[in-house]
Amino acid sequence: METIDTPFGQKKLGRKYIKSFASGIAHMFACSAHHYAWLAYQHRLPTVTIDLLELQIGPAEFDIERNRVLAGMCQKSLLRNAGLLAPPGAVVSAVLSAHFGIDDYSEDGRFATIGNSVFTVVLTDDRGKDWRIDLEEGRILIDD
Repeated sequence: METIDTPFGQKKLGRKYIKSFASGIAHMFACSAHHYAWLAYQHRLPTVTIDLLELQIGPAEFDIERNRVLAGMCQKSLLRNAGLLAPPGAVVSAVLSAHFGIDDYSEDGRFATIGNSVFTVVLTDDRGKDWRIDLEEGRILIDD
């Protein structure tokens, strides 16, 4: 098992760190969600949901190889971090959702953007507690 090296030796992490795992995943996804945002705008589907443990993406219009790469990166980060939890701590459910502001489309000739978008990650631990992060971004670049 992986551990964290500290000046006092190796240490496993407590459940309180699950919220920081969620935050890191939300930021990682938001920074690279350009194609998801473009699909949301093109299909007029503002919300996408990803089960990070099963790597299932819905609606089906978002479940393409290019999008599975980013979802897979988020999953790897989650699994790496969850492996640092002190037993019996575990993440038993992990859902990432993004709600894109597709009604606020703007184009300046070079770049297209959409409005306020919210990225939510909910990680549930082995005790049933939800650890939730909502990350709000004012404008998102969309890219096909």
